[in-house]
Amino acid sequence: MSKIIIIGGIESTYRNAQVLFEQGEEISMFFTRGSNSPGWEGVDLVNESQFPFIQKVPKTIVNGNINEHVDLIYDLKPNYIWSLGWQQVFKEKLLSICPVLGIHESLLPEGAGPVPIANTILHDQFQTGITLFQLDKGVDTGQIIWQLRGLLDPRKTTSTELYNQAMLLSEDLIKVVLPFLNNNSAPRIAQSMELRTLYKKIDWDEWSEEKVSRAKTYPYI
Repeated sequence: MSKIIIIGGIESTYRNAQVLFEQGEEISMFFTRGSNSPGWEGVDLVNESQFPFIQKVPKTIVNGNINEHVDLIYDLKPNYIWSLGWQQVFKEKLLSICPVLGIHESLLPEGAGPVPIANTILHDQFQTGITLFQLDKGVDTGQIIWQLRGLLDPRKTTSTELYNQAMLLSEDLIKVVLPFLNNNSAPRIAQSMELRTLYKKIDWDEWSEEKVSRAKTYPYI
């Protein structure tokens, strides 16, 4: 068991946090976004009643920037920080407290950058999955800890289906990797920058109607 902090504000955040809680991790603080938190304009708040863990752990609402809470995070002395669906850049002071782990919805080093699920559809990728990695100062450039490949073909499916697949994969990944994290034996594999592809924010007008109809579904509507 590790003492952890979770930072995130979307459905996958809560689902992953529920798994971490059920696996016995000690959640010292759950930081989530408030109605005025920048970066989530147009994204609905999560119905917390669906996630029992939220009634049993301390919670802090972030209506500004997460880096404004770095002193509290430091005082909590976590073993790990899990960044799960957070859309603000962590500054060096926060990254230096302890390992910060993130789950990216692509098979890094391919598909780094924003909105990876929708971009996977738009760029005609034939496969995708999830990557657990340790955050550094770059954009999805940190060392890879674990990956799981999905079965769905992004050329034939929607963002909603890929997002649901990613959440199920994340639950499986967390259950597998936790023992290795907790005994400090989890791998750390440097990414090959020669294989890296980097997505950008989406201009929907650049893409065909057929692709947009599949990519611009939940969670991107």
